[in-house]
Amino acid sequence: MIPAEPASVPSNQPEPLPGQLRLAVTAYLARFKGSSREHTESDLRCYLTWCAGHALEPLAVQRPHLELNIRWMQETRRFKPPTISRRFSVTAGFYRTCVIDGVLEHSPAEHVRRPTVPPESPTLGFTHLQFEDVALAHAYAPISMHICYQQSRRRCTPGPTRPGPAA
Repeated sequence: MIPAEPASVPSNQPEPLPGQLRLAVTAYLARFKGSSREHTESDLRCYLTWCAGHALEPLAVQRPHLELNIRWMQETRRFKPPTISRRFSVTAGFYRTCVIDGVLEHSPAEHVRRPTVPPESPTLGFTHLQFEDVALAHAYAPISMHICYQQSRRRCTPGPTRPGPAA
């Protein structure tokens, strides 16, 4: 049976992971370095904390448990689809590594339905078209990069048209 509400957790300190789970987590996180490792570790810790709060053994969960985790991120935590997708990708990657390492026979995340992420997800920085405009403005027009950067939100375009092929 799938618990609907989290079990009471006595403290905010994470409990030490059992041996096989600790090894699986370490093997998965070893694939990353730097800030990628830190962010992946944070997302995986959130998932493992959710499992502990629902009295679930992470290496024994089934697909419906993962569906409930996604629903919890949507309805309780109110995460946006790109955040849910990123966090679940970490969970799915963890289970994929468990299968590769022989810890699990198959991944419970294999057929989990993920939220739809809009193709134009908000990003920080330039899109490829904005970057091209900035590069062209710098190469073909007497516009400084600073001015072009300030105008980037309004589609910075070069003054003159692109030169044709050399004769």
